This record gives sequence, C-alpha cells and structure tokens, in this order.
Amino acid sequence: MNENNLIETLSNLIQLDIDAVHAYDQALKEIDDPIIKNRLLKFQDDHRNHISGLSKEIEDLGGHPPEHSKDFKGYVIEAFTAIRSFTGLKGALKAMKTMEEITNRYYGEVVSWEAPSEVKEVLRTYFSEEKIHLDYLTSNLKALN
Repeated sequence: MNENNLIETLSNLIQLDIDAVHAYDQALKEIDDPIIKNRLLKFQDDHRNHISGLSKEIEDLGGHPPEHSKDFKGYVIEAFTAIRSFTGLKGALKAMKTMEEITNRYYGEVVSWEAPSEVKEVLRTYFSEEKIHLDYLTSNLKALN
C-alpha cells in the first residue's frame, strides 16, 4: 500500500474512533450500573488512545490527521445510539455493540493490509482491544436476556 493510501486508511480509522467516542458519550448517559459504566468509560478511553496513536502514525508518514469532529456518519451513529440508549441499559449496550461490530470489521480488514511493521503493530494492538470491547458487550447482552 502506498503512503497516501495508508494515510487515508488511517484517517478513516481515526474518524471511526472519533465517532465511537461520541457514541459512547450518548450511551453512557443512560447507564447507571457503576461496573458497566466504568468499563465503557475504559473502552471510550481506548478509542481516544487509538485517535492519538493513529494520528502520530499519520504524522510520522508526513500526513495530517483529521480534526477531532464528527462527520455525517458520526452524527447518524450518535443519533442511533441516543435513540437506542433511551430504552435503558440493554438498548445502550445494543447500540454500542453495533458500533463495536463496525469498528471490529474495519480494523479486521485493515490489519491484514500491507503496511510498515510499526504501523502493523499499532493496528494489531488496537484490533485486539476492539475485540475485547465487542466480546464484553456481547457477553453482557447475553446475560441480560
């Protein structure tokens, strides 16, 4: 993958993580359980760390990372999360599970692409964190059924 394509791909991942941070903001408003809330706050921090780490990789490649604002897709995801979360804990977890399925799908695709070893290592680490997020949400939803 050439440098420009890699920068564009990493920028898309950053945008996805930005959208996830905003989606977590919406979901967290409706979660009272302190254990689940603290875990989701940790996941939100992971997404913030992904934004910082991927931004550094883009800068190291000579590019400019995207601004930390939602795009159109982010507004749609945030609205979806807010509506889903309005139904309480289960709705909030379902909304975040959908968000994490999207991030897992995209990280899963990108991690297999050709990239410099330092970028690949960052992508592998972030993808493993994304899998943890999805597994946690999936298991909690099963427990609520």
